[in-house]
Amino acid sequence: MNARTARQILRAYRWSGEDDHEREVRAALKEAERNPGLKEEFQAQLEFDRACAKSLDRELPADLLESLEAKADALEAKAVRRSVFRDPTIFTVAIAFLVLVAFGVWVLLGQLDTFSGLQELEEVARIGDSSNMNQFEPLETTAGTLDDWFVMKEFDGFVVPPGFEDAPVVGVRILNYENQPIAVAAVAEPRSFFYVFDAHPFSFSLPEGEWRVVEYPGGHVLAATQIGNRGFMITMKGSRDEMERFLSRK
Repeated sequence: MNARTARQILRAYRWSGEDDHEREVRAALKEAERNPGLKEEFQAQLEFDRACAKSLDRELPADLLESLEAKADALEAKAVRRSVFRDPTIFTVAIAFLVLVAFGVWVLLGQLDTFSGLQELEEVARIGDSSNMNQFEPLETTAGTLDDWFVMKEFDGFVVPPGFEDAPVVGVRILNYENQPIAVAAVAEPRSFFYVFDAHPFSFSLPEGEWRVVEYPGGHVLAATQIGNRGFMITMKGSRDEMERFLSRK
């Protein structure tokens, strides 16, 4: 089993260990033990799942609990005569409860600085961090003029967010990550890398124009956003505060 298949299986892994008996899960766990990057991602996923479980393992307020119990009794009494969805009161309570749960999950995700595709982007960032300039084709220009160069390299659709067009580029390359091409530009000031990629294969999804900033091991930080069907990421050595100051100047 390769790392890509193992990652797909482990994304659905239940942190309680209930899936450990399944053959595919056991194979994926073995691959994670062999692959340091995948192992680190999997451990982060387990920590996130445990945090979610802990967050949801809380008692409801007494007044809300009494209200729900009363509605449940009403539902049981009417179950034979009419369905839940024909009772406007019960239907409203159910919808309100679902909205409350969804809002709680949304807040939790924001607090944990996570988003869809983060694990893959961190792995791409670590690969980029280990690069040296010999792997880049020297090119002194600005980020907003790179689309033609990447088109010649069979990468169509290099875009940068508004405000980053004048970033001073000193080198460019195509990075292949699990058979997916990623356009990379080395930026001189501040010393950083710009990455542009097709969002869909990475299951990457953010509201367009919204930035997410995440620190990752090694004293590095990344910032990601989405432009149409393209994902855009910046990585640099530094802290979250430094990245946010850089973004605020654009």
